[in-house]
Amino acid sequence: MNANKMTQKTLEAMQSAQSLCSGYQNNAVEPIHLLTAMMQQQDGLIPQLIQRIGSNSDALAKAAERIVAGLPHVTGSGRQAGTVYISNDTELLYNAAEQIAAQMQDEYISVEHLLLALLRNGDRTIKNLFATHQVTEQKVLTALKEIRGNTRITNETPEATYDVLKKYGQDLTERAKKHQLDPVIGRDAEIRNVVRILSRKTKNNP
Repeated sequence: MNANKMTQKTLEAMQSAQSLCSGYQNNAVEPIHLLTAMMQQQDGLIPQLIQRIGSNSDALAKAAERIVAGLPHVTGSGRQAGTVYISNDTELLYNAAEQIAAQMQDEYISVEHLLLALLRNGDRTIKNLFATHQVTEQKVLTALKEIRGNTRITNETPEATYDVLKKYGQDLTERAKKHQLDPVIGRDAEIRNVVRILSRKTKNNP
């Protein structure tokens, strides 16, 4: 995984997924951690996208976290304090998202690429979750086309140009004009943290 090729929201989702994994004492960051993290992003594209297709984003977020809560916990000698690994399934998911981004001619891996990868390659639990909440790849692609149009992702913060956030979220451009946003100091620290985590590989448990 190349953290330098992730959008800001993808980086944030990865960090939140790691926090979820650590908080629930799970062995490694799984795709369900990542889905939960994306669903919980305030002013994020994925919750808005789920709402746009007619599903309940809050209900989906809560259901996803219940699955996380039900994952096996690793404690005691089986867990090294503060250490979080990335599972093989999450690695494969990211690779699939990377391919989707390339097909869409996007230069950065964004949260919508991860969602599409989950819809296509998620395990049975994730597929059942999407089915229960009536989230399908075709619905997402249709809504995404309405939101993005022919816009390509060529920077770290593409959401500022998306129609969905203008209608349902905060207009960050307008807020910036009014000097209502905190200055962006840079991504060095968060990229270093994500790279450190992504460099770990989970061990196969017997």
